[in-house]
Amino acid sequence: MHNYLKVVVLPLTLLFSLSCSLFSLPGTPVAESTSTGAVALPSPMPSPSPAPLTLTNTPAPTSLNATGPFIIFKGQSGIWIANPDGSFPTRVSEYEIQGDLRRAISPTGDRMALVIKNDQGLDLVVVKIPGGEMETIAHLISITRDEELGDPTSPKAFATYAIRDYDSVAWQPGDGRLLAFIGAINGSTADLYLYDTQTRDITQLTEGPSQAILPNWSPDGQFILHDGVSWVPPFGGAIGGANRLDGVWAVQVSDGKVITLPKPKGALPNFVGWQDDSHYLAYDSDDECYSQNLHSVDVVSGETTPVMDFSFYYEIAQSPENGALLFSSAEGCSSSLGEGVFLLFPGQTTPSRLLDKRAYEIYWMPESKVFLAYPEALFSSEGNTRYDPPVYDSSFNPAASKEGYQAWEVIENQRGRVVVKVPGSEWQTVLNGSVTQLIWDPIEGRTLLIALRDGSLYAASYPDFTPRLMGNLGGIVDQAIWLP
Repeated sequence: MHNYLKVVVLPLTLLFSLSCSLFSLPGTPVAESTSTGAVALPSPMPSPSPAPLTLTNTPAPTSLNATGPFIIFKGQSGIWIANPDGSFPTRVSEYEIQGDLRRAISPTGDRMALVIKNDQGLDLVVVKIPGGEMETIAHLISITRDEELGDPTSPKAFATYAIRDYDSVAWQPGDGRLLAFIGAINGSTADLYLYDTQTRDITQLTEGPSQAILPNWSPDGQFILHDGVSWVPPFGGAIGGANRLDGVWAVQVSDGKVITLPKPKGALPNFVGWQDDSHYLAYDSDDECYSQNLHSVDVVSGETTPVMDFSFYYEIAQSPENGALLFSSAEGCSSSLGEGVFLLFPGQTTPSRLLDKRAYEIYWMPESKVFLAYPEALFSSEGNTRYDPPVYDSSFNPAASKEGYQAWEVIENQRGRVVVKVPGSEWQTVLNGSVTQLIWDPIEGRTLLIALRDGSLYAASYPDFTPRLMGNLGGIVDQAIWLP
């Protein structure tokens, strides 16, 4: 999960630490939400006794599972891997990396591609899972820390930002033979490259004056979509993300053909997701109406087809389960639907209102298989199940298990605690402390893993949820994911 909402909200009780709510459970029938926020309760089941807050140490585990599944953690001290129950946490890379850990892991789950920083610049490496053996694939750019700090608006510095500060790697779907990545190996700008894991050949696919970012494969592995951006003055006191979108392109892998695609209005890449093998969703943005004109783009012809004309509040998220889109709306634009949270199904042009209050952040939670609409609720991809937070506007880092158990961090009076809930029971405090990540085990969904700010990793299992110390991850963890 992102850890940034806590930063935004903690002035309210503490721009981004994660958000949201512990709610009723995935998979438990709940009546369709109404504008009043009414939610039908699940059938009651016996409630376990509240767990005491004593902490117990777990005997040292003997080894990682040979073939998984695993839980992988990314944070300050590198990348760690553990068994589904949290046992034997093991560091497989000492490097702190930017971006989404899911993109780094190959489709087969046996390796991950990382962009790492060293004294000479940036390298692309491949790390084996679970052993941690590392191989350097390419030197992406040569730049020292003094060069970057001494001239932060140089062409080399901009290329470094494009490679380091955006998601720069993408594995080909399927067997993951090909790895798309961003580098400045043969020039002064960041461009798109392709690495063949079988032949070990590296091919440069694009070149040009803009900086390439965000490689993204089509679901069939035939096209690589990417954006081109620039940093243009005035810059102000600090150099942030790119402030001009130069264009959108796709490369046809079979022959290397570069296809120019329509550039959405706005300064940022506005890619939402793929509809099918040859169509993706994008939108326009501006300062007046936030985001609007959601449309579908044919990656071969560049033809665009309107999907929805209504504006929405900054973000829109897509469910991989059914392609549904969740977004928040705000008043102030002629194309606005008014305040609320809305769900749009594939093939529809008019969305359904799920809430009459605006959410400030929208995204899909892969491990929990629900939408997050912070700070209001979690929603299933069908929109008929809603989970409300234990304490409104004070609940963060939500996690829901395959058994329908819920977990959340609640922060009140600048103190954090982990609470859980199982069907038919009340919220139960499990552990006191400042939390960075919560994730349920991917096998049974009955063990909650808790990563604290000091790096401590705890496990708490149904029915009593007594926390057990599993080890230490070396510091703050900013993402935890399943690896099947």
